[in-house]
Amino acid sequence: MKLTTRILLLTSLLFCTQIAHTQDIHFSNYHYAPLQLSPAKTGAFLGTYRAGANVRDQYNSFIENSYQTATAYADMPIAYGLKDHHWIGVGLDVFTDKAGDLALTNSGAHLGFAYHLAVDPKYKTIFTFGFQFGMTQRSIDKSNFRSETTLANNFNDPDFDLLEDFNPTLSDVNIGVSLKNWTSKRSYIDIGASLYYITQSSYTFSGSSVQNSIANRINAYGEYFYQASPKLNYRTTIVYSNTSQFTNLIGQFNLEYKNDKKSNTIIKGGLGYRAGDALQILAGLIYKGWDVGLTYDLTVSSAAEFNNSIGGIELGVRKVFIRNKKPEVKAKELCPRL
Repeated sequence: MKLTTRILLLTSLLFCTQIAHTQDIHFSNYHYAPLQLSPAKTGAFLGTYRAGANVRDQYNSFIENSYQTATAYADMPIAYGLKDHHWIGVGLDVFTDKAGDLALTNSGAHLGFAYHLAVDPKYKTIFTFGFQFGMTQRSIDKSNFRSETTLANNFNDPDFDLLEDFNPTLSDVNIGVSLKNWTSKRSYIDIGASLYYITQSSYTFSGSSVQNSIANRINAYGEYFYQASPKLNYRTTIVYSNTSQFTNLIGQFNLEYKNDKKSNTIIKGGLGYRAGDALQILAGLIYKGWDVGLTYDLTVSSAAEFNNSIGGIELGVRKVFIRNKKPEVKAKELCPRL
């Protein structure tokens, strides 16, 4: 193989390594992927159990094999704790992420636990500590590998072996903390932070001794909710995320409206901004507890020249289920009156 071709191949592999090092799941609307934001979100709701999913497609306007991300989760609160107004949350989060022509894929699952500590019996202030443990498997579809040798219909390229058996399984340990405070009967503040990939597991490519470690990811978020009237709610959210040398900062403002306070339908809409990257358009609908949302990233950075301002699009769904147990009434024998 010519020297220039080897340099190109080496550059491609280094680029692939860099993507593998930095590629991490992220969303524009974590309302539909709470367990990807923090383990402290596990069981943090009022109901019997919760289930949801979120899918994201990015860069499909100029990349044939675009970035595709999906997650699904289920969690539940359990009335058990040191005090009557404490409880624990348990949940499972599964995910997959695919990027580029070589289909670099991350797939895995996290099992999460959280302890929710309400300071008072009225649940006005709640501290939460969350923990996740899971496994992530990485893989590459080498069938799309191209070089000067393979383009000449010669598939005996020795460098092809560098991608052989690339499917490392890595362990994940994540933690999170949060504080939720009801400032009034109609408003609350929810803030928190989380640290993902504490163990910083590492992997190598076939035939290479270079250890590629998974960088820590730090998330921080804040949400303010206010019920302006029985028909109208305001929700403001800020999410910060940092991994290695990459940073995301998102600010969003949402409105939730129903035309009648007894209605089963709520219409949602709002705007968001990812710093230095995209304007976000948010829309959604809640019907009989089923919450469906659509998020569209409109690129406003210099990247708009390449993707025609079409960034990413997300579709999410979530539902909190409530199961009320019927009381068991023991039958009584009545003595007949003589």
